[in-house]
Amino acid sequence: MDTKNIIEFYDNLVPAQYRSGINVRIYKLFKKLLHFGLKPDSRILELGSGIGNMTFLLSKYVKKGRIEAVDISPKSVQFSQQRIRKPNITFFSNDIVNHKPLIENIDFITLFDVIEHIPIDKHNELFHNISTFCNEHARVLINIPNPAYLEYDIENHPETLQIIDQPIPLKFILKNLENNDLSLLHFETYSIWVENDYQFLIITKKSHFKKIKLREKRTLLQKVIMKMERTYIKIKYNYR
Repeated sequence: MDTKNIIEFYDNLVPAQYRSGINVRIYKLFKKLLHFGLKPDSRILELGSGIGNMTFLLSKYVKKGRIEAVDISPKSVQFSQQRIRKPNITFFSNDIVNHKPLIENIDFITLFDVIEHIPIDKHNELFHNISTFCNEHARVLINIPNPAYLEYDIENHPETLQIIDQPIPLKFILKNLENNDLSLLHFETYSIWVENDYQFLIITKKSHFKKIKLREKRTLLQKVIMKMERTYIKIKYNYR
């Protein structure tokens, strides 16, 4: 697929994305970011930022950190820049497969509904590039359509698909992670509009396992609650 055609497609998609606005999917992904540790001082690299719907949500919360938003569509980036003017947010029009971020010590790298639109033969290059600037504490968050759900749409609703819209099986992702010193930390299939329509992954830089005892990280209140829970289990399920 010619890159020029891809850029033209997403440039032309700006009005439709604007009409769609911040939908349930985007909001749920923002909530997932919060659940997995997003803080006001987090440093975020948003790959495939589109017209800035997620960037807008992030800008309301990340006041002390930094956000670098990147998209292949110049018109999408221009749209974002006109509406989100914050000194801690930088926008770039670039191919995310080989983008080199300016921010350092990144906490989160997001690929939300992006990799299914990147040609399969470029995925290894994409993950190799991410591996070069992903440190051990960074988390790469990926959201994709369930491959089975996308296959259903390809067969039954091809008119709803984008210029590139391909199923990405987990085994294919795992192969690219293994090739590029990355590992899978979390995986789930979940539902937004139809049952089991999306999949969410968290990727990390591969590192040596560290045995960190949870009791050493718990607060006094958490320790009391845990002790009460253990006592309750022993009393209720007294198997002797």
